Amino acid sequence: DLTETVHTVSDAAGVALDPANGPIQVWTLSDDRTPTAGNFAAGESLMVMIDDGTAYTVTWTTMAVTWVGGSAPTLATSGYTVIELWKVGSTIYGAHVGDVA
Repeated sequence: DLTETVHTVSDAAGVALDPANGPIQVWTLSDDRTPTAGNFAAGESLMVMIDDGTAYTVTWTTMAVTWVGGSAPTLATSGYTVIELWKVGSTIYGAHVGDVA
C-alpha cells in the first residue's frame, strides 16, 4: 500500500513549488501569482491542483516552464486545473493534465 503525501500550498505572494512538500499539491489562489521553483532538482516531479479562487491567474515566467503543447493552460473557472511539473537536466517541463469540477 503506497500513500503519497498531499500538501496544501500556503498561498502568498512568494509561493515556491517544492517537490519535497509531496508529490500531490493543492493550491487555492487568493490573488494573481508567479511561483518559483523551490529546491526543484533534476528527476523530481509534482502534480499541482490549482483552484483559481475568484478568477485569479498564475504566471509561470519565474519557473521558466517549458509547456507540452507550447503554452501554459488557462485555469478553470470552477474546480481545479491539474498540472504536472517535472525537471530533466536544468529544464522544468509542464503538462496540463485536465480540469476537475
